[in-house]
Amino acid sequence: MAHRNTAFLTLIFVLALTLVVGSFSLFAQDKMGMDEYRAQLQDWQAKEAAARQAAEECAQAVEGLKGEIQAADAETEKVWSEILAAIGTDQAGYEAYKANLKALEAEVDGLLALSPEELFKRREDIKAAKEKLAGLKMDKLSVLTEMQNLIATIEGKLTQVKNKMPKAIYDEYAVMVGDYLWKISGKADIYKDPTHWMRIYSYNKDQIKDPDLIYPQQVFKIQREVGPEEYLVAKGDYLAKIAEKPDVFGDAASWTKIYEKNKDIIGEDANTIYPYTVLVIPKD
Repeated sequence: MAHRNTAFLTLIFVLALTLVVGSFSLFAQDKMGMDEYRAQLQDWQAKEAAARQAAEECAQAVEGLKGEIQAADAETEKVWSEILAAIGTDQAGYEAYKANLKALEAEVDGLLALSPEELFKRREDIKAAKEKLAGLKMDKLSVLTEMQNLIATIEGKLTQVKNKMPKAIYDEYAVMVGDYLWKISGKADIYKDPTHWMRIYSYNKDQIKDPDLIYPQQVFKIQREVGPEEYLVAKGDYLAKIAEKPDVFGDAASWTKIYEKNKDIIGEDANTIYPYTVLVIPKD
């Protein structure tokens, strides 16, 4: 501020000097009388003094404003500290919480940049990000407006990730003359194993009413990855065993839910399910 005041006064002096020199010039050109010259000089000296006084008053006003700003900043800091203390933290805790939200946002941005196929394979990472956000929302700092805005941004990006991720990854196969499920399943670009025919049948049950009757020109979905609401039956599986798995229901008694949802594939005998059957796991 002192530098600005000096520059301002310097400008005033330069202006005054210019006017004085101009006055001398006019005096020289017009042969101004000494009395007239002295009168003009006194006038400019008075203006210079007034300018000096105005500059000093301006500097004093600036210093006063700086003091008010410092006082306001101190009061703001005091109130902010009281707010943080009221929710059981301090400035360091505030900064750490904000950094965690920013780190999570960067993580979600990374997921959002992936292709749909890559996202499908990173389902566990997406689930972990959602759980992390849910944990952060439990912190009292989440009530602060800045944090609420950050949380809302992350939630919006997670919704974009969800919308971008496909429910399943599959290829398509057009049935040719002479094809049957056993034959298709054994092809090198399908499953390389004819015993996996049940996987094709169960995954395309909307098109295949009788596994012994398929028709040329039908286009079947060839499942490549098991989706979040699907289960690929393995040898030795039975409904209660599947239901008690932690990533299914974690409760053997819930096998009836699986049966009711897949009754059209399983049939009347709930005790008999075939390997490589794709079952739908109800999540509601």
